[in-house]
Amino acid sequence: MSLFLTTPDQHDFQDPTVELDEKRLQRWLAGLPVLNPGESLRHVLNALEPLNEQRMDSGKRLRLLALYQATVKRLYDAADPLSLRQQPLSQRQRQETVDDVERLCLAMANGLKLVVRELHAGGQVQDMDLFATALRRTVKQLAATLLHAYRYHRPEPPFVFLELNQLYRVARHHGVHELAAGNEVQSSLATVYKAVSLLALTDPFSGGEGQAGAYYSTLMRHAESARIIPGNSWQGVPEGLYFIDLQSDSRPRHCVLLESPVAGDDPYILDARAPLQRMHQALAALPADRRRQRPEAGILRALLPEVKPRDKRRSERRAAGHRIEVVVGLDAIAAWLEQLQRGRRPDAEEWRVKDVSEDGYCLAWDRSAASALRVGELICLVSDSEASQQPPRLLVLRWLRDEREQGTRLGVEKLEGVPAPVRLTAAGDEGSQPALFLPSTGAEGPAARLVATEGVYEPGRPLLIRAGERRITARCGELLEQGAGFDCFAFLAG
Repeated sequence: MSLFLTTPDQHDFQDPTVELDEKRLQRWLAGLPVLNPGESLRHVLNALEPLNEQRMDSGKRLRLLALYQATVKRLYDAADPLSLRQQPLSQRQRQETVDDVERLCLAMANGLKLVVRELHAGGQVQDMDLFATALRRTVKQLAATLLHAYRYHRPEPPFVFLELNQLYRVARHHGVHELAAGNEVQSSLATVYKAVSLLALTDPFSGGEGQAGAYYSTLMRHAESARIIPGNSWQGVPEGLYFIDLQSDSRPRHCVLLESPVAGDDPYILDARAPLQRMHQALAALPADRRRQRPEAGILRALLPEVKPRDKRRSERRAAGHRIEVVVGLDAIAAWLEQLQRGRRPDAEEWRVKDVSEDGYCLAWDRSAASALRVGELICLVSDSEASQQPPRLLVLRWLRDEREQGTRLGVEKLEGVPAPVRLTAAGDEGSQPALFLPSTGAEGPAARLVATEGVYEPGRPLLIRAGERRITARCGELLEQGAGFDCFAFLAG
């Protein structure tokens, strides 16, 4: 059985900078700066990438990589989007950290793929236990690589699904796909493969901060009961079935969006009906107000789509290419609008419009959005090169796709009304905070609304709104929109 894996070139030169003594390597890894992940990342990459280029015994390589694993996990966890935003780093430093963690994931995977390739050379495996361990660890590392891409709204690195599909196929061929370390069912290669395959179907580019990780953890708890069966056809409406070609570089596809039979070189069906049913039952046992907050709710919406999915845009698109200027984040928007009221026009970020519709825009930013933007972010369009007299407009970021060095594509939806900065004091709070007032847009449009920092809104909570010299007492009305760090809600005067 053939196995195509991308690996670095090998040499026989004994690089003196590569640490091959296991005890010394363990001490060196333990001494890396815990409070400086960026520096630790550079040190580990400078050691791990040359290690992958040096030929050595497979067992030796696997033991060395196992020593790196705890440090790699610590650095991976430190690069979680929320953790990274809270660190005192510049945007460039955050970008470098995200890129370096991706390199680190790929370097670990490359080392493990070298072991798999050598043990599988000629198709005759001599040490099946070692081979099964290498396969399992490689799939787990590729899954971590994929999860890192998704948590930063990036496309999969090249060939990741080609390699995942092949590794599962080879493990299944040798009957080791269900084996687990320490008899833990959840750590088997098959469970990881099924979980990450389902994760790829959950539209990661529209997910909020932390969603990819929460979905993956949930899927890992349930994926063991999913089945992968040979075949390319089905009868009836195949809800909960997904098509996989184990000799392709493609992620799984929803069978409800395909016609049976489906062409493929090595076709299989991922049957996830059992775990999806258990998720549904778990949600049904919860109070209604808690269901929407659970990862299972979002997973079910994504994995059980409509047979004919509707376009997310409700109006026709029109190609464009002009420039706009934007300000990102509630506090920054309020400050910018206050300066505008005083006759000053602060600088703003320039983005390009790729296409426009009645409801929103598809935008392009020439920078990576890594840790700089979140799905659900509040954005204010403050200048449009095609409409010089257009007043500021609020937008909500609905999806983003970080293409790394090619920049970022974003989808935003308009909020009706022209925003005005106000100060807001909520009952029980000591001081005021910036907020935005959106006036009513007429009989057919929405009523007047407030956009405030997340946590201010509580149904019926008394408010004091200050707009210049005016003071308005009000109460929180209906919650209309929950975004990344803000709530938009109606209010009742008096």
